Amino acid sequence: MQQEADVHPATPPQIEEAPAPRLKFLFSLLHPGYLRHYGQPIRLLAERGHEVHVALGRLEKDPGDFKLIEQLAAECPTVTYSHAPARRRRDGWRRLAWLVRALTDLARYGDPRYADAPALRGRIADKLDWRIDYSRLPKPFKRPLHRKVASLATGANAELAQRTIARLGRYEEAVPPSRRITEFLAAQRPDAVLASPVIEFASSQVEYLKAARALGIRTGICIASWDNLTGKGLLRFVPDRVFVWNDIQRQELVEMHGIPADRVVLTGAQRFDDWFDRRPSTTREEFQRKVGLDPAQPFVLYLCSSPFIAPDEVGFVRRWLAAVRAQLPHVGVIVRPHPQNGAQWEDVDLGDANAVVWPPAGQQPDAGEARAGYFDSLAHSACIVGINTSGLLEAGIVGKAVLTVLDPDFAGTQEGTLHFHYLRWENGGLLHVARDLDEHVQQLERALAQGEDDTRQVRAFVQRFTRPHGLDEPAAPLVAKGIEELGRLGPAPRPHASPGILARRAALYPVALTMTGVSYLLGGARHARKAALGLARR
Repeated sequence: MQQEADVHPATPPQIEEAPAPRLKFLFSLLHPGYLRHYGQPIRLLAERGHEVHVALGRLEKDPGDFKLIEQLAAECPTVTYSHAPARRRRDGWRRLAWLVRALTDLARYGDPRYADAPALRGRIADKLDWRIDYSRLPKPFKRPLHRKVASLATGANAELAQRTIARLGRYEEAVPPSRRITEFLAAQRPDAVLASPVIEFASSQVEYLKAARALGIRTGICIASWDNLTGKGLLRFVPDRVFVWNDIQRQELVEMHGIPADRVVLTGAQRFDDWFDRRPSTTREEFQRKVGLDPAQPFVLYLCSSPFIAPDEVGFVRRWLAAVRAQLPHVGVIVRPHPQNGAQWEDVDLGDANAVVWPPAGQQPDAGEARAGYFDSLAHSACIVGINTSGLLEAGIVGKAVLTVLDPDFAGTQEGTLHFHYLRWENGGLLHVARDLDEHVQQLERALAQGEDDTRQVRAFVQRFTRPHGLDEPAAPLVAKGIEELGRLGPAPRPHASPGILARRAALYPVALTMTGVSYLLGGARHARKAALGLARR
């Protein structure tokens, strides 16, 4: 009998999965400085083979910003950039849309949560009044606008604010997408359009999101920093995705900006990723000799704040240093100017042998020695003091005790800002807040004596606020992954204007047309005056 051969099941042929298709993204950034937040996610997208075009509202805000986009494009062949097209200056819709957005940003501060925020409200009202004064509007148009600003700037009528926001929201819907921007996006043909920060005063970046939606392109908003959603303007647009740091910001989006929770993606704070893995480039003694401090003594790092938070910080720091010296005569002090507020520190002499202003006029810690020096100042300090700055978060990441003192000069930009309260120790944060300089110096003495005694609560706050997926989970890859997933959603449904929107657009059209005509008339008259002046000078 013939023996049957062993029978083995056939091995199915190996089928290689097709690589995921490459995507193209367009980023609308206000200026290249926002690459400090989104440069690394863009690099990761480029490494995965995707194309990214960065459309810049302006090419530089602070000196050196432009090098960020030049370097990014040089390192990543699939990253390109250009100036971002905008509505034409004489387009009446541009002026009408600006007014709608500016008044919306002011009206939000009528919310009862801002009852103790006169500085935030006043900042927006001052900007609005200034723009109205220097606009090309005829004087009869300016007076009622100033009255409207004055009524909203009191912040006393929450019902008026809510009605105003609702009415202006309907006007925003009626403003048609910009033809110039729509044509720009159609030529780029991205799979998704993202914008940051969008919350600046009367931001026109919403034009990119509206044009993208009209073309059936997916949209996303990237919230760059911890104070953006409570201290600036409203979003005015509900995109497919909003990328934020943490659950606190998700709640802000839902309650203040009308964004559904299921459209919010928590990523953590990608700008701080480097701080979690970086190590000092010097010893403490080497660093203190480098900056001019006594290496035998510990030092306190004072981190200065932005121009809005502390327009005149030099006088306060002198008072603060005098109070410190009364109790701690030998401790070293480094005062680090804010990179956008360094001019006031030029040529300042603190008159103290063991206290320095370093770097003398501030410095953006973007890379190289500048970044290493900033990190070393954080890592080697005994504790860190500041008024209200994101540097306090960086201090927490490196595990330092963080302190501040309330001062009447900064009442509006400390307790008068919502985001400041997230940091307070009694609210589960990392910041020890003193009511006056005497109490502050006592807290400072304890921090110097106890070292890093706050570690447990500080670490818990840092995770909750900057790395909600875990201290070992960097944020930049999560931002890139979320953007990639947005691009793979496929085309978005194109909106159809409702009869109500069309009716409001028709009602606003004569206003926009009038503004266009006024712009041309005044622009022509100004051009004629310049030409006549030129002839006269000849």
